[in-house]
Amino acid sequence: MSKGLASRAFTGLKWTTASTVANAVMQIGYTSVMARLLAPEAFGLVSLATVILGFGNYFANLGLNQAIIQKEELSKENIRAAFTTSVLLGVVITVVVWFLAPTAALFFENEEVAPIVRIMAFSFLINGFSSTALSLLQREMRFKAMGIVETASYIISYLIVGVVLAYLGFGFWSLVYATLTQVVLTAIGSYFMVRHSVFPILYWPAYKPLFNYGSKMSFLGVLEYIYSQLHIILVGKVLGMHKLGIYTRAHMLVNLPMYNITRTISKVIFPSFSKLQNDVLKLGKVYLSSITLLAAVLIPVCMGILVAAPELVRIVLGEQWGEAVPVLQVLSLAIPISFITMFSGIVCDAKAELNLKIVITIVYMVVLIGLFLLLKGYGLVGFAAAVFFGEVIRMGLFQFAMKRILSVSFRNQLRCYIPGVLNGTLIAVAVHLLSLFLREMQLPVVVIFAMQLAACGILFLLFTLLYPHKVLKSEISLVLNKMGLQEDTSSFTGRIISKYKNSIIQEPEGV
Repeated sequence: MSKGLASRAFTGLKWTTASTVANAVMQIGYTSVMARLLAPEAFGLVSLATVILGFGNYFANLGLNQAIIQKEELSKENIRAAFTTSVLLGVVITVVVWFLAPTAALFFENEEVAPIVRIMAFSFLINGFSSTALSLLQREMRFKAMGIVETASYIISYLIVGVVLAYLGFGFWSLVYATLTQVVLTAIGSYFMVRHSVFPILYWPAYKPLFNYGSKMSFLGVLEYIYSQLHIILVGKVLGMHKLGIYTRAHMLVNLPMYNITRTISKVIFPSFSKLQNDVLKLGKVYLSSITLLAAVLIPVCMGILVAAPELVRIVLGEQWGEAVPVLQVLSLAIPISFITMFSGIVCDAKAELNLKIVITIVYMVVLIGLFLLLKGYGLVGFAAAVFFGEVIRMGLFQFAMKRILSVSFRNQLRCYIPGVLNGTLIAVAVHLLSLFLREMQLPVVVIFAMQLAACGILFLLFTLLYPHKVLKSEISLVLNKMGLQEDTSSFTGRIISKYKNSIIQEPEGV
């Protein structure tokens, strides 16, 4: 990756990280408050409606968002074509979902699902007006603008509208109206930042290149969405709304930090990977570096969540959510694999290797359904275990794909996980021993969790940054070299980075 592109990527990463951290903190606070104002059934109902509506999202755009980002040369006519298609599809999908909503109520044997689906269906119409603007912001790597829009819309929609309505007794409708408010505010804010042409266009050559790529992306998106939501559909169908509410909150506790970390990076990585799509050697190196750095962060964080699960559930959700603890612990093993493997999928997208990705997704779905059927007798923990084993298999399938596409060996791919697994294991063992001691002393749960958090932070800093594994050490040095950050000693940040690099990280051989 050239220094110019790397510098832009790093700048984008800084703004996206700032936005993500702010949103993550607000989401934790919002979830904690809403878990005390609403019953598990409310979260279960809205989760089911969200799953159903998620299918429509892929048909409502036909993959044009990704096509806008991936296309090397994008004309004004292409932009108008994408906007025209998005708006028309938004109208069509809104109408279709409105009339089909009662079918969802029949499938889940719960009539309350239908009105929720109907109201939330208007998000398709609104998203039709915003999707093109959001894609252009990402393509142009304007992550500061995206961060402002996302943070402002979240504060108003969830922290104000959602919490106030829940407090006033609106029940699950408070979740619904908060979601719709955010969609509206995001549409307004994103268009204000871009202001692209909104005039329709009827000229097929402007549509053709977008549909060639976007149609496959849309089909692939539907498949990926189905497998990613299978656990929610099956838990809701087999175990009911109460168990689904427990499951989705446990999933949220580990998924939220992982999603925010990887979302921060993936927003920058996809446009960066796309710009390197014709240089396989460089793309392979950037891919391995990305996996190493990501695993070094995600795995230790998840191991910390696994050990601190009892305290985390009691503090964030409350005493009545104790059933979520074992589910959260199993999911803490599955979720990091899922998000790390996501980068293999991004490579397939950037290289337009969509047929291979479709095959992997179909195989994975079949395997996952089989695992669910095999382990359903173990209840919620069994469903979580099925997700874990399924993600391990999916990771193996994508490693075969990366060997074919990027010519990176299995050894080099597995090597990327060593620092994360080693550091995660050390952190888990140390914090587990500390937790046993603290629980034996019967200290307040807040005190125990604070000490667990402090221990995780200190150990993470120690193992990841101060005394990193040699594989991680090389990657950190390469990242600093590529971005040229150590060369800038005029700023306080530049001097700190330069001192860190010179005192801790040695230059890797051959660089």
